[in-house]
Amino acid sequence: MSLEKVKLIFQEIKNCTNWSVFLLCYNHSKRNGTTYNCRKIELEPDDRTNKLIDSISETYTNDSKNRLSSYVDVREYDGTCNGTTIYKISEEDNNVDIDLDALFQGIANLDVETDPMTLKPQAYGISGEIKLDGQEHQIKLISMNSPITILKNRFLHNQGKFFEIDKKVLNLRTSINVLIFDKTVYFMDMSGETLFNMERAYRNKCNEAVAEIKTMAIISDISIFESTATTGQNPRRFTSFSKSKLQLLSQKKNRDKAAKYFNIPLTADKKMFDTSEKNNAEKLVKLLCGKAMWDIIEEKPVEVDGTKVW
Repeated sequence: MSLEKVKLIFQEIKNCTNWSVFLLCYNHSKRNGTTYNCRKIELEPDDRTNKLIDSISETYTNDSKNRLSSYVDVREYDGTCNGTTIYKISEEDNNVDIDLDALFQGIANLDVETDPMTLKPQAYGISGEIKLDGQEHQIKLISMNSPITILKNRFLHNQGKFFEIDKKVLNLRTSINVLIFDKTVYFMDMSGETLFNMERAYRNKCNEAVAEIKTMAIISDISIFESTATTGQNPRRFTSFSKSKLQLLSQKKNRDKAAKYFNIPLTADKKMFDTSEKNNAEKLVKLLCGKAMWDIIEEKPVEVDGTKVW
């Protein structure tokens, strides 16, 4: 999906009048995975929700300075954190594993009984439908800011005096951090990562990839490589791990080529990458995860933020 289509979505939300607004609580557990609990809320007067939607739409599409103007592209989620990129995770994306169905189930089973002011929601969301290209599409907008808060240094005026607001209030911001279009997730910024426990997702991907690499007999020091690959920024890099590159490196001629162009030394017998030093192991990680490229003009290796089709 292009930036133009993202903008079209934010424009079209104005034309939907049947929205559900909800407080969103989520919990990440090793044993139970991620659970989502949603409390439906109603805004008064009746048209207040539509006014909120209009404000969100204007925030992202008005003709002067809008929030979409700060983005330059839409890219598959690859673990990078470029502030000018919208990252997407589509249903068929095999790079990362998120439990989108659990979120949908939480939204479908909206709670209407719990006192909302007793909750500690981490976000709020809006769910509805829009028509695009003649078809109905499910839309979910999620703002990753705690919507229930106590305002500090805020006062109400009454009978000539100002009295401090000491009660919790509902604060619905117009900044959207996660857009879900049918079953495709768009991160407008990286705060949305916490909604799906992305750290767990890319660490799982990293561990699976490292286990496969260890079986390939292409690295000399498995322990150094494993400790390097699974720490620091490297687990995040494995979001864009390329199995095809790994298979190519199973051939000696390609290992020779990688050693030559990316300065990754080989062992004395020229059969494996010498990963006895952390620096060399890190270079191999970057190569396998799309962060190493060859500059054909200056003829030198360069580290890149990420790659996409030319």
